[in-house]
Amino acid sequence: MKTWGEIGSTLILGLYYVDKSKNVEKFTQIFNEYFHSDVSAQTIHFELAVIKNSDPANNMGQNTADPEYVKLWEYYILQERIGELKDVYRSFKKRTFVEVLDISDESDSIPEDYLLKHGSQQITDVPEPCPLEYKSEGLSAYKRRHEVVANVLAAANYKCEANCACELFLRKDRIHTYTEAHHLIPLSYQSYFENSLDVEANVISLCPHCHRLLHYGANNKNLLKELYQQRKKRLSKSGLDVSFESLLLMYR
Repeated sequence: MKTWGEIGSTLILGLYYVDKSKNVEKFTQIFNEYFHSDVSAQTIHFELAVIKNSDPANNMGQNTADPEYVKLWEYYILQERIGELKDVYRSFKKRTFVEVLDISDESDSIPEDYLLKHGSQQITDVPEPCPLEYKSEGLSAYKRRHEVVANVLAAANYKCEANCACELFLRKDRIHTYTEAHHLIPLSYQSYFENSLDVEANVISLCPHCHRLLHYGANNKNLLKELYQQRKKRLSKSGLDVSFESLLLMYR
């Protein structure tokens, strides 16, 4: 039984199509690091054989192909998204996505009085230059703009943009309901983008429950996809083009 889901199958497809089934041992090592699993190289070889049988070139007129790999093959290969598959796979090999995400750099920590003085500003989605980078405890961090958070929370009317049924409580200012600012593309990936991730198009107002579901929930895919669909066009206007598959990898 497969335990790695669609993302794992996509990566194995990348091993088959991009790397021509080479370096299986190295792939297996990174794969296990990523999924915190103990999959054997033999299992990966088996999956490669299954994909080979799903390759139309090797499965002429047969009905023995794996439905999941057929679906992925159609999405990436037949629909000419090969470049996207290569990007995801190569980023995985470089361990770009094998990083620990800490919710602390996503939480809404702006002063209460800042919300009273700011927010409700007109938002225009355009590419912005990357924020200043600095070192914090030996790790790269980026200067954030309080006005971006204030604008996003105000534009959402201090509601959860996941449209959940969670009951919100009032902030200490007794005026606004409490929601938190979440960067859809995490700030920890700023170095892989030419434009700033700290822009309104990439920041979403979420209740504490949905915020933590995205970071720590086992079943966060549906919520992430819903938010991605909401913001895909705005992200593109801000020079932040990213596929859902790539985004999902950032939330392993």
